[in-house]
Amino acid sequence: MKNAILMMYLFIFILVLATMMIFSKSKTIMIEWKMMSLSSSDMNMFFLLDEKSSVFTLMVMIVTTSIMIYSQFYIQKKKVMFLKVLIMFMASMLMLILSANMVTLVMSWEGLGMTSFILIMFYQNKKSVMSSMYTMMMNRVGDVTLMVAMMMLMNSSSWMFLSMEYLNSSTKWMTLMTVSMFSKSAQIPFSSWLTEAMAAPTPVSALVHSSTLVTAGVYLMIRFKSIMVASGMNNIVLTVAMITLSMASMNSLLEMDMKKLVALSTLSQISIMFISISTNLYSLAFFHMIMHATFKSLIFLCSSTFISNSNTQDLRKMYSTSINLLVTNVTFNVASMVLCALPFMSSFYSKEIIMEMIMITPLNKVVALAFIILMMVTASYSLKMMIIINMNKMQLTMKMWSETKNQKISKMILLIPSVALGNSMSWFMELNKDVIYLSITEKLIPPMMIFITTSMMHYVSEHKMSKPNKIVNQMLTFMWFMKNLNLMNKMVFVTQNTKMLKTTEKGMVTNQVNLLISFIYKTTHLLFKTNQVNLKTSILTMVIIMMIFI
Repeated sequence: MKNAILMMYLFIFILVLATMMIFSKSKTIMIEWKMMSLSSSDMNMFFLLDEKSSVFTLMVMIVTTSIMIYSQFYIQKKKVMFLKVLIMFMASMLMLILSANMVTLVMSWEGLGMTSFILIMFYQNKKSVMSSMYTMMMNRVGDVTLMVAMMMLMNSSSWMFLSMEYLNSSTKWMTLMTVSMFSKSAQIPFSSWLTEAMAAPTPVSALVHSSTLVTAGVYLMIRFKSIMVASGMNNIVLTVAMITLSMASMNSLLEMDMKKLVALSTLSQISIMFISISTNLYSLAFFHMIMHATFKSLIFLCSSTFISNSNTQDLRKMYSTSINLLVTNVTFNVASMVLCALPFMSSFYSKEIIMEMIMITPLNKVVALAFIILMMVTASYSLKMMIIINMNKMQLTMKMWSETKNQKISKMILLIPSVALGNSMSWFMELNKDVIYLSITEKLIPPMMIFITTSMMHYVSEHKMSKPNKIVNQMLTFMWFMKNLNLMNKMVFVTQNTKMLKTTEKGMVTNQVNLLISFIYKTTHLLFKTNQVNLKTSILTMVIIMMIFI
């Protein structure tokens, strides 16, 4: 594992040099590899390294390196297998980032699906296997639409999607691709798989379900900027993203499972990216995606340490030992403040401009106000996590384990970009050309919303509901009843599996295999005999049979 980490450091160094060259000279590197040639079109693999792909590749490499260092502490068994699958996942993600045509995109997309399926069922217990199966079933919808979109491109003589807006069927093609992106980025109606995927080890969640896999849909939509503008899909994307944002924000206020709470927070941030894309703020969405990758994976790593220390995922049973977990406490509080968009932290430079641009964009005023309120809910659940973890004290009088060196290094690698990267990147990335004019009242809306939502949370926690099983409460807790569908699917799947296990005993399987072998032998023997028959004899026999039937 140490050799793999050293290799990652080397790759990061080379990528930093390549990114500096690309930004300083405004160059784009394209590599083409011809796989096979057909009569109508060629199957080529294209890799495109430009400003966006180089920055995102660098960020994926940094997060993966940090998680590899952390996994030396966290993963005790099957370390080599875990490392192999993690590297395969990273390779698939880099292939997707650098892809410029549908051949490379489909290969990397399937690679992401398979490796994430293996990583979720890493613990190989009933819960993780069921969760991985459900995740795969939900993502299969997006895989099917992606394959249909690829088939549509067979009519044109190229697999490239960079110039798709010139085709007549670009709107149909973009609709199919949008479904694929929504399924991969867990937007409604595919949202329920993201919380189920939390059955994976927490370092896997830090890489797969915060910074790479779920942002793949957002990244592809940014890549398809020209096609999105030409096809006019903005209203659909805005509607779906607003519904998902409201669902994730409402659920996160009532959720007490720490990993699921961070997953819902990821879902709300991805919805914010989609909303900014729907209002043509593509560079801001990309900038927020890069910033989100750093601080969200840091929050996941800190929550992993808290969970392993407290031996529970329930926030109400967690506690903080500030002396033994000093680095974890500091990094968790800083990352939560970055998530809240504290002034001059990295996410402040993206969230602030997104909010102000939404306020001056000619949108429906109700939608704009709802968006700002839901953005403020982020601050509420972040404060909830910070208060619970910092205020709860340990009841037992026992000495806790202190942090290991790997835990500290992995968190410090992510802490530095979480705080400082936003300011430096905002200077050399073209974020926003428009001058924003807002009144003092409009400027004061965000702090007012934070105060209102926090006071409402305090009121709800003080005055408990008299009937806890109300339909509204259930709806908010079960992701608008999407989890009920998930439970039904699981039940059906479990019953089918048990039936199969009961019926497929060893003797029955052996009998079926023997029957299949004998059938194949008989058919091949018959074919061999018919081939040996003389042609004249066979024709005469056929004529006689026909005459009899006539």
